[in-house]
Amino acid sequence: MSAEAKQGYYELIEPRTLFNSIIPVLLGMMYTEYNFQFFRIFPTIEMCIATIVLQIFMNVNDGYWDYKREKAAKTGDHKKNPIGKYHLNPKYVLAFVWVLFIISAVCAILIGLQTNIYIWIVGIICYAIAISYSTGSHTISAGPFGEIAACFAMGFGIFLVMVYINVCSKVSFNWNFIYPIILAAGIPEICNFTLMLGNNLCDHDADIANGRHTLVSYIGIKGGLYLFVFNYLLGFFLTGWAIWIGVLPWSVALILICIPTIYKNMRFLWKIQTKPKSFPKVVQNTQVLFITEAVGFFIGLILNLRIR
Repeated sequence: MSAEAKQGYYELIEPRTLFNSIIPVLLGMMYTEYNFQFFRIFPTIEMCIATIVLQIFMNVNDGYWDYKREKAAKTGDHKKNPIGKYHLNPKYVLAFVWVLFIISAVCAILIGLQTNIYIWIVGIICYAIAISYSTGSHTISAGPFGEIAACFAMGFGIFLVMVYINVCSKVSFNWNFIYPIILAAGIPEICNFTLMLGNNLCDHDADIANGRHTLVSYIGIKGGLYLFVFNYLLGFFLTGWAIWIGVLPWSVALILICIPTIYKNMRFLWKIQTKPKSFPKVVQNTQVLFITEAVGFFIGLILNLRIR
């Protein structure tokens, strides 16, 4: 493979986005150890592989379908896509997409065979979201439910599955098991929601021009900005609630040190909504929240810091 082709595939894979999958997996593992002190090595390894490979699948698949749509539109934008920019063969890219999906799906099936019907249900929903997110002409990402789908699959779903595959033989899959996870996964949930929302805020005009009716096209830029602020407040509230009921260590409150950075970036986003300047601010918010929560959780796990 030529150096040009390697660079093209590297840009399609978008390694920087793997962060959004790895941190929820890590937080789910720490939640399991903190609350249940139980760990199953093989399903955990399979879950890590399935999640990371599925994220790569989504990135490459998104690039592939963007290329097809841009080429069909005959605007010349497909030449800016990594496939057109680095002269990749679309057939090879599609084959790569299938290989990624099969690897992830095989790991997911192995997990399902070691657990029960609840994992199959959640898994099928998450994979359906991953496939329909950018595949075809009518995609989730181009509609008003992209943020909710990202929040459920990438924020809540990964966290929930990582916990349940380890403790399915010890706990019942009911509201008493699920609702603390909804609270504990507050930061991953809102971060994935705001990443999608921030992307759509910055692409609002281009989306309208290309017939993409995202959530922002319905609630407007101002409504999107207010929703942005509400989501951050909600994330802190859910996390605080989780600490209060004892399912997260109080050291996770370390995320409060992120408030000045989030406030500064939100002020910038409130004034300017452009992809090159504003979206990196949204990404920075996600990164500082994810890293700080993971560090706080790890400290609490090591020192066994509990309220109750």
